[in-house]
Parts: sequence; C-alpha cells; structure tokens
Amino acid sequence: MLTLEKFITRLSMLNSADWLKVAVNADNKDQFYIVGNGGMGTTVSAPIEQLDPSIKAGVMDMLNSGKLVIDEKRFLLFGRFKSEVHND
Repeated sequence: MLTLEKFITRLSMLNSADWLKVAVNADNKDQFYIVGNGGMGTTVSAPIEQLDPSIKAGVMDMLNSGKLVIDEKRFLLFGRFKSEVHND
C-alpha cells in the first residue's frame, strides 16, 4: 500500500521509473489525480480519492503550506486533443 511517506518520496523523483505527479482536472480545480509511469511510454492516472485518505490530506497540507504549488502553465487536458492535420 502506498503510504504518505512513500508518496512524498516518489513525488520528488525526477528521473526514475517510479515517479508520481499530482495533476489537477482542467474542468474542476478541486479534483486531483495522481499520475505515474505506466511503462512502455505510457502514463496511468487515478483520482486521488482512490488512494489512502492520508495522501489527499497530505497533498492539501502541501498546497496550503506552499510546499506544493499549482503551475498554471503546465496542465493535462484529458479528452481535449485536437488534430492539427490539414488536408489541403
């Protein structure tokens, strides 16, 4: 089971296969997802509510204390991909 301590450790991993990130839903800023390496060049994500409640509480504490900051310039857009291919 993923504990808060393990989560924080994996959150800080940059160049590791075990990295985790926190993502915010583009339509609902109160909905958080945990995103991780799915292997073979893919990512997996799950609503934060599917994890231990201490992880959501830890994320909220880190946001409130400034240890975790929402970067408005980086975001994930689920289901909003638009092809830029033009048939001229």
